[in-house]
Amino acid sequence: MQKQAKKRSRNVGRAGGTKRAVTPRSAFIVLACTAIAEYFAFYLRLADAGAKAGISHGGYVMCALICGVASLATTAGFGLLLFAERNRITKNLKQLLITAILLIVSTVLSAFTTCIGYAFTAAFLGIILAALLVGRHCAYACTAMMAVYAALFACFPDAALAYKPFSMLAAVSAGGFAAVIALKINKGRTSSIVSGVIGGIVSCFILICVQAFFGAPIADVLLDACRLFAGSVICGVLATGLMPVCESIFDVTTEARLNDLLNNNNPILKRLMFEAPGTYHHSILVAALAESAADEVGANPLLCKVAAYYHDVGKLTSPAHFKENQRDYNIHDELPPEESARRIIAHRSDGVALLTKHKFPSEVVEIVAQHHGDSFVRFFYNKAVNAAGSPEAVDAAAYRYKANKPSTKESAIIMLADCCEAAVRSMKNPTCEMIADKVHEVINGLWLREDGQLSESPLTAKDIKKIEQSFLKTLSAQYHERVEYPPLEEKTSGQQA
Repeated sequence: MQKQAKKRSRNVGRAGGTKRAVTPRSAFIVLACTAIAEYFAFYLRLADAGAKAGISHGGYVMCALICGVASLATTAGFGLLLFAERNRITKNLKQLLITAILLIVSTVLSAFTTCIGYAFTAAFLGIILAALLVGRHCAYACTAMMAVYAALFACFPDAALAYKPFSMLAAVSAGGFAAVIALKINKGRTSSIVSGVIGGIVSCFILICVQAFFGAPIADVLLDACRLFAGSVICGVLATGLMPVCESIFDVTTEARLNDLLNNNNPILKRLMFEAPGTYHHSILVAALAESAADEVGANPLLCKVAAYYHDVGKLTSPAHFKENQRDYNIHDELPPEESARRIIAHRSDGVALLTKHKFPSEVVEIVAQHHGDSFVRFFYNKAVNAAGSPEAVDAAAYRYKANKPSTKESAIIMLADCCEAAVRSMKNPTCEMIADKVHEVINGLWLREDGQLSESPLTAKDIKKIEQSFLKTLSAQYHERVEYPPLEEKTSGQQA
């Protein structure tokens, strides 16, 4: 079983086409570009400070040397910090690029804002956006780097006042960590503003304490603290406005973006609700199954819920071709089996096209694309074989989905939830024992068959057992036995008596 799990893990690495791995060469290029950008930001700021101080042109050679050493040292330190932790940033090129871009933007902005005052920094913009777009581990690394940058910028106005860079190093470090922790607690759209305020308060407190310890003039300390707090709050506000833009540009699936997609006012959900009510109801039930199962196996419950809501949106192209939307008339009775199978199979590609058109997150689109794998539409295949009299007379490829098998925990869970809910819904008067037998049969069919649809997912046998138990609990609640109410006449006569 362990060998099987390792084999599946290797297959996942090959199947995950949306995530490019970070090679040493790509990491070097990204970090080198970051160092070059940081160099120009430092040089711009140092040259401005030098011009105000009346430094001659010969002094700019020393400025260039200082900036080069500072940018190389800080970028190298940042790279070592990321790769020492071996976190997911170092395994995903897109996330490494996002991190580098955020650092460059924050540093360049700081080069301009610190002209007003060394404490008026844009460091918190990169920290907050890194936490939201990439993750907390990345934000902590960015905090360390931006704290060093803030300290370097504080050296430029007056290098004689050594407490200024030291106080900025301590203030941005403490404020950055506080801002990231605040984001973890509050996850709404306004969380970045709250994060900026909390980060500003903490950083101001540290700045005042450090500079008071060094005996700085109280008026200067309070002015610097106000500038630091103002910069932090402005960064929080800017992060709120930039988040939807960054989510779209970088194609990042954040919790806020996923929660927005759960709104029933979403045009696609509204269409599904009114044009294909049976499919909508099925999607809601699948979402309940997937969300609870994801919690059990360490997958993303919110991503599973959103993907389940939209996994069958391709049925909007022809709702009447699907059983849950039919009433007394079955259109497939008049269609040849191959045409019926073609219409059924098309809902996968139609769904992918619809979600791509509406710029849905690629993770959701990928799950929708994989939720049937390359499985067989067996009902219509058997119908075609019976009509033809021989399997050789039927093109089996016409009855198979043309897609990749699930390559993530989330897509595998959606496939299992979809199949189990449909199988249980087709049963007449299901009992708990019947539901348990059917769920076990469906899951084992997907897991153990030779062409098992879960062979490329990272799920283990232990995960499958947990998912099965979760499904049974949710399905038993959904299809619980109800009290049979008496006819209205008997109820009325009983009340009159």
